[in-house]
Amino acid sequence: MTPGDLERRGGRIVRRGRLGRRLPVDVLYRRCDEDRMRDGDGRPTAIAELLAEPWLQGRLGIVNAFGTGVADDKAIHAYVEQMIGFYLGEQPLVASVRTLDLIDDEQRRQALEDIDRLVIKPRHGQGGHGVVVCAHATPADVVRIAEQIEREPAKFVAQHTIALSQHPTMMEDGSLALRHVDLRPFAFATTGGVTVPPGGLTRVALEEGALVVNSSQDGGGKDTWVLG
Repeated sequence: MTPGDLERRGGRIVRRGRLGRRLPVDVLYRRCDEDRMRDGDGRPTAIAELLAEPWLQGRLGIVNAFGTGVADDKAIHAYVEQMIGFYLGEQPLVASVRTLDLIDDEQRRQALEDIDRLVIKPRHGQGGHGVVVCAHATPADVVRIAEQIEREPAKFVAQHTIALSQHPTMMEDGSLALRHVDLRPFAFATTGGVTVPPGGLTRVALEEGALVVNSSQDGGGKDTWVLG
């Protein structure tokens, strides 16, 4: 569904249906490249024009609301542990995946020296697009991404490769095979605080040996069981 499918009526969001019907929308999962409510000139963006009033007046719930996209800039991942210490005065309970901010000259040098062991990601990418797992890439692709980093280091981050868990997965021919999986948790921020419910989305890479589990890169999903 795109913004073109929606309109605002009577302070609420409705979806255009068939035969001219208008279907009320109570909750939206927002996933788009535009996270700003105002553009560079201070005017509301198109997505804010549509959603902001019903959202701010409590007539629309938004999952992945405005402001939550700060972590979509993957350079943030390099500083998560420092932010926990600065804002909370605590040490993280789980270590972050080591992330190199390639704007930093020393970190960029380290990345280029160890590039065969790293995963290179576009800072503002999503859906696994543009990700290069250098250990699995062709030599030509590794050279290409290294050259891109040299030219435009601000567009990329480098992360150490993580050994994802593997899980028996039903293949199209009915056989079982081990495939890499990860678990994406969800956090819900409300006026009462932030809650991380048990469970989440288990994603699976359907190609043998693949580490990119995004559905847009031929990944899939698996049932997630929460045992009490």
